[in-house]
Amino acid sequence: MNSTPSAHLCEADVMAAALRSHGYPAFRGEDGGVSFLAVPVDPAVPADEVRTHAHVLIASGEHADRPVGQHDEPWSASLYDADGEFVDVIYSGEQHLGIQEDAEACAQAVVTHAAWWTAGITPTPVPGNEQRLVDAVRRQGLGGYYDHEDGVVIGYPSGVPQERALRGEHLVLQVLRGGDGWQAGLCVTAWVPDGGPDFHELAQVFASCGLPTQAEIDRGAMAAAEWFSRPRPNAGEVLLAALADYGITPAVCDSAFGVPLALDVDGDAVWSGAHLSVADRSGSTNHVPAAHKGWAVFLHDSAGEPVGDPVFAQPVSFGRQDCLEDSARAAAFIADYVTAPPPASHSC
Repeated sequence: MNSTPSAHLCEADVMAAALRSHGYPAFRGEDGGVSFLAVPVDPAVPADEVRTHAHVLIASGEHADRPVGQHDEPWSASLYDADGEFVDVIYSGEQHLGIQEDAEACAQAVVTHAAWWTAGITPTPVPGNEQRLVDAVRRQGLGGYYDHEDGVVIGYPSGVPQERALRGEHLVLQVLRGGDGWQAGLCVTAWVPDGGPDFHELAQVFASCGLPTQAEIDRGAMAAAEWFSRPRPNAGEVLLAALADYGITPAVCDSAFGVPLALDVDGDAVWSGAHLSVADRSGSTNHVPAAHKGWAVFLHDSAGEPVGDPVFAQPVSFGRQDCLEDSARAAAFIADYVTAPPPASHSC
């Protein structure tokens, strides 16, 4: 997070100033080691009655009272009713925003929801990660909205009206929070109507493990945009082009490429002899480049059986790979491997 003017002593000062500019007071509070700002939906409510009226609690992670220089998490704001019951998250900031810009955006969200609440309108807020997904999809030039009923984000081509989004091919972007046998992550899948009220899944477009960071959300949105591009980019084609630079044309199957270790082998015969197989860590070659996790190259023996661990793969700790760069590295490795002289034989 970026710093803010040194005139403010702590995080709360920055947020309180942003709220004051809209005529809203902010009262500091602490509960169980978590510090926050309490903001009444009705700005006329006195400090000692805030928690017994509709209100918003604002914090940065579990803090609102740290020095400005220690502010390292975005602001978030949660709406509560007069009984203290949680309603929903009405604002969740982005990591790249400075504390001042983030505070101003948060204050605006508070003012907007306060106006709705006062007018008797209670729109269902979009949860933080889902709102980030909607924003990221729209930044990629696609249409996107949050489906409150199913708790997912719908992505669709920008030229399609929102009310017609589900009548054609569309994407479902879902943040999985883990639990009950599910692993936390971000999943993007493509769907089409099946002629009735239901839908048919075409493909998984993107997947990541763990609650998504902003970088993963942006990458998932990029994969969504690539999916709707025409012609649709394909990671396998990127690798094929890189191999072609070395004069290598591999055999192709549904989920891998095969490069023979003998010069006089081609076609399907590649798979039954000594060869290198190449696929993405996800077991695919036809994914969009933004969904690329990293090429893995395996050695197969003279019977076509795999031998041990991959002979080429970027460490998982390196994170998601750039498809173009990873393809260039993989192609260079494969070219060196298939042209290297065989190990010298030794006799007694």
